[in-house]
Amino acid sequence: MMLDRLKELREYYDKTQEEIANILGVDRTTYTGWETGKDMIPFGKLNDLANYYHTSLDYLIGKSPTKEEVEKLAEINIEIVSKNLKEFRKSNNLTQAKLAKSITTSQSNFNKYENGKSLITTYYALEFSRKYNYSLDTLVGRKKKTKKQNK
Repeated sequence: MMLDRLKELREYYDKTQEEIANILGVDRTTYTGWETGKDMIPFGKLNDLANYYHTSLDYLIGKSPTKEEVEKLAEINIEIVSKNLKEFRKSNNLTQAKLAKSITTSQSNFNKYENGKSLITTYYALEFSRKYNYSLDTLVGRKKKTKKQNK
């Protein structure tokens, strides 16, 4: 689970919540909320943590059992994410409405994510990743797509 990995990595690097919060540019109570699951960490801050810990997003969220290092991203590019969402949907013959429903969001929201009007939230990115076994690292362009992820 993602929350376990946040704490596990923080303790492995012998850091306090205050130190990690400072690295991320947030208040300690904000970081504590993410680590305890009270609040959802923003996608960009999750990327920042993956960069700091030299690991993949998939490892951070518990999708990958190994702490592999992948290409770092200074920030998540909304155009890459929207392009990957659209390619995935079309290659799997899904409508926006059907894909949106499967990750418990509205078609209107998914349309915004797919057309680059707003970055998909961490919650819906996690739902998409879990539902379709799709790598978050691939979604944001940290790792190349496999044939399996195109279909």
